[in-house]
Amino acid sequence: MKKLTTYFIIVHTVMLLIAGFGIWFILKEFFPEILTDSYFVIPVFFYLLGLIFIYVFNHTSLENPQKVVNVYMLLRMIKIFISAAIIFIYWIVDKEGIRSFAIVFVVFYVINMIWETYIYMRMEMYFKYKG
Repeated sequence: MKKLTTYFIIVHTVMLLIAGFGIWFILKEFFPEILTDSYFVIPVFFYLLGLIFIYVFNHTSLENPQKVVNVYMLLRMIKIFISAAIIFIYWIVDKEGIRSFAIVFVVFYVINMIWETYIYMRMEMYFKYKG
């Protein structure tokens, strides 16, 4: 399991570095009106949540598959509420820039959901073939 966790952490880091710099470059070159000064907050937020996601799955008991699914769904719900809180806080702080921030945030959210689903599926396959 340690090898799988290390693999996910490395791939997660690389994926978010590529997505973070890639989206930043695209926004800077093609959509400069959407690029916000607080852009760096978005990839850092999703990176930290991804690390928490990987850590929690690493420490979840695998003997009850239903519990693993429940943990996965709980993490998704927590992510939704924290994301809504981040957008709400940004709206309070910078009402003029909320549209751009929210658009970029949603793009990262979708990318991150796809990535988390991939991690979950790989973990499930690992546990299925290991056990």
